[in-house]
Amino acid sequence: MRKLRLIILLFFMLVSCSFLKAQTIDSVFNYICESGVHYPEVVMRQVILETGWLKNKYLMQKNNLFAFRYHKAYMQFDTWQESIDYYRSWQDRHFKHHEEDYYAFLLRIKYASSPRYVQTLKKIKIPR
Repeated sequence: MRKLRLIILLFFMLVSCSFLKAQTIDSVFNYICESGVHYPEVVMRQVILETGWLKNKYLMQKNNLFAFRYHKAYMQFDTWQESIDYYRSWQDRHFKHHEEDYYAFLLRIKYASSPRYVQTLKKIKIPR
């Protein structure tokens, strides 16, 4: 009987953790959309890739969803929303040609050091 209770408890813990993760992904995506970030699906893929589905403890402790750096050190934000706000202001400064494909823009400005960055982003499926 004790084993059964333990199994049931573990099952509900796993289910609730999965639910919380989905809520967090949804919350981040909703905030990206609400904040007026251009190409929100691409930007959400960047969040997923940079943070490993919001599991990278180091970046998450810094509330840095995009692995932004300043003088080679990862930036620290007070909230994850502030990280998205920073991305929006970064995007406003750098993304001037709104007719340009956003993936092409990321490649052109060398957003990431990996030559496969865009290919990897395109493979990410955002849960809905």
